[in-house]
Amino acid sequence: MSEYWFRPKQRGIGAGVPLNWKGWALFAAYIGTILAVPSIYEAWLGYPGTPLLRILGVVAISVPYLLLAWRKTEGGWRWRRGEEEIEDETGD
Repeated sequence: MSEYWFRPKQRGIGAGVPLNWKGWALFAAYIGTILAVPSIYEAWLGYPGTPLLRILGVVAISVPYLLLAWRKTEGGWRWRRGEEEIEDETGD
């Protein structure tokens, strides 16, 4: 059985609040690497990169993050309207 790292969003689609330290660590690493993109380009290219290069860097970082968050979200990703908990309790 897999341990979940994220709670699903109450409304909309996607991952919500991290449930444990692994989720928080992944989120912090994601934010940190996105903020480091210009510095990484500066070290490799000698300049902070063009806007297109920065966007490509953020996409390259975001895809693995989103895939891992999708796999580690309790109940998976699906559209939620926020009314499901109420409907389940009343039996409607």
